[in-house]
Amino acid sequence: MIRRPDWQSRLSAYIVDCAHRPFRYGELDCGLFVAGAIETMTGIDVAGELRGKYRFRREAFAAIRALCGQPTMAAIADHLAAQFGIEPIAPTFASRGDAVQLRSGQRASLGIVDLHSHHLLTPYSAGLLRLPMSHAVRAWRI
Repeated sequence: MIRRPDWQSRLSAYIVDCAHRPFRYGELDCGLFVAGAIETMTGIDVAGELRGKYRFRREAFAAIRALCGQPTMAAIADHLAAQFGIEPIAPTFASRGDAVQLRSGQRASLGIVDLHSHHLLTPYSAGLLRLPMSHAVRAWRI
């Protein structure tokens, strides 16, 4: 996967656009937020098979199960990474624009590394939540 030459300014505009939008399944949930960031940086929509398929948590995880066999964020992340040739990296090597998984198990979520490589960003009820890099348990180079 290759980033566009102007990926940094595109990602910055995307983050600003999402900054105060609330978390909503099927609109701006953690998976679609990360997929939107990837599309912004590369022009490739990794979530095309999921967009428009759900509006609620239960529907989201049913769509994920139908696509990759397991209803977890880790499973869909692994599935899409394999499908699109996205390489996993150690979370300590994640830098701006890279995708990350926060937490493990049923409460796992996805996010991206901010443009300063200081925080992780993920959608939350009042907009984007900034978390320390130490919250990443897995990462992928975009």
